[in-house]
Amino acid sequence: MSRYAAGIDIGGTRTKIGIVELETGTVSKVKVFDTCRESEEQFFISMREALEQCLKQEKLKKSDLSGVGISIGSYVFFDGTIDGMSCFVPFMTEGYPLCSRLEKAFGLPVRADNDVRVIGLAESIYGAGKGYARTLTITLGSGVGIGVCVDQRPFGEEAFCHLAGHVKVRAGGEFPALDQEPCYCGVKGCLESTCSGTSFEKYLKSYYGSDMSNEKFFALTAEGDTEALGHLEWYLDMLAEALNQYIYLYCPDVIILGGGISRGLLPWKGSLEKRLTAKVHYKQRTEIRISSLMEDSGVLGAALLYQV
Repeated sequence: MSRYAAGIDIGGTRTKIGIVELETGTVSKVKVFDTCRESEEQFFISMREALEQCLKQEKLKKSDLSGVGISIGSYVFFDGTIDGMSCFVPFMTEGYPLCSRLEKAFGLPVRADNDVRVIGLAESIYGAGKGYARTLTITLGSGVGIGVCVDQRPFGEEAFCHLAGHVKVRAGGEFPALDQEPCYCGVKGCLESTCSGTSFEKYLKSYYGSDMSNEKFFALTAEGDTEALGHLEWYLDMLAEALNQYIYLYCPDVIILGGGISRGLLPWKGSLEKRLTAKVHYKQRTEIRISSLMEDSGVLGAALLYQV
């Protein structure tokens, strides 16, 4: 008999919810709706209504679910409380009892974890990390998130390394477009302030003007534009500076790149892999792969908290 769990990916702007068949990783049609930020009461009402709609769509009952898994951009403590959201839902402050509140709203068990940790879990079981023992998932989006899995389980009981995107990759101060507003981490020249999708687009606009975007830039690289390829080389160097540090820290068999900017990096995966010089021992080799799950990975990974 199939086992199901609901997966909910809570963001500061949008929330996604879907029903996942745990044995196959099949995700139902995902429902996307605005995250209610103004009213705590309405937030839980909207969540409950969305779950009911998904169950009706799949012709399932609440009793068919093992529970509800939550992906959220926050440090999630073992007791289900959070430290406040990086995506700034105002009422979710430090120590907010997220799981217990959602259990009351749904009438179901609830498990939660950091968003990149569950994305890494999904990639390890059903995505680009399938078949590897040690996976490191890095999302290059509005920020940089880190998720480590060992033997298809998140590494450690809590998200101790999800902010490892703040390792230092350059001196800091050399690019006004990147350094005018110091990163909240306090590390000058960190990876997030250099290689996140948001930061790289700032870098590109400083050279090309306000109309430039990451998408337009990677179209130029695909056409062989000389100037664009020069900027790409710089980006790959900065990213590799961090990846080599991660190899020494986590000894991953594979590094999975996700987030919006990873799509543009697909043709350059081999070039990036050649920049990986770090080795923990002579037999160790780290591959690079691009996320194969993308948009549904948060929903899938959240539900998979009931498979680990």
